[in-house]
Amino acid sequence: MLQHKDASIMNMRLHQVINNILKFFEGFSQGFKSRSVEFIKIEERELENIFSLLLFGSYIGIPAPPAFLSLELMPYVAKELYVLGITAERADDPLGQIAEFFEL
Repeated sequence: MLQHKDASIMNMRLHQVINNILKFFEGFSQGFKSRSVEFIKIEERELENIFSLLLFGSYIGIPAPPAFLSLELMPYVAKELYVLGITAERADDPLGQIAEFFEL
């Protein structure tokens, strides 16, 4: 009877250890997921900036697609124009770039 009790206690402790290990790895993976989503959002913003620059670069002298194509796409890239303006304003401000990184 005593051995059976000891075995059940050890079995219960083993389950607790396994559950703790599983919780640790779940938290670990959640941390990586949230960080990777952050990086994807940053990459998306940068791609939006590049897209805006390609479309509207002709206005500042960078070779770009024809102007009529840019004008046709303008209603779809209003947000990108706004972001491009803010990025251009903060270009010489390192503190502004850090604030933009953290979306302050």
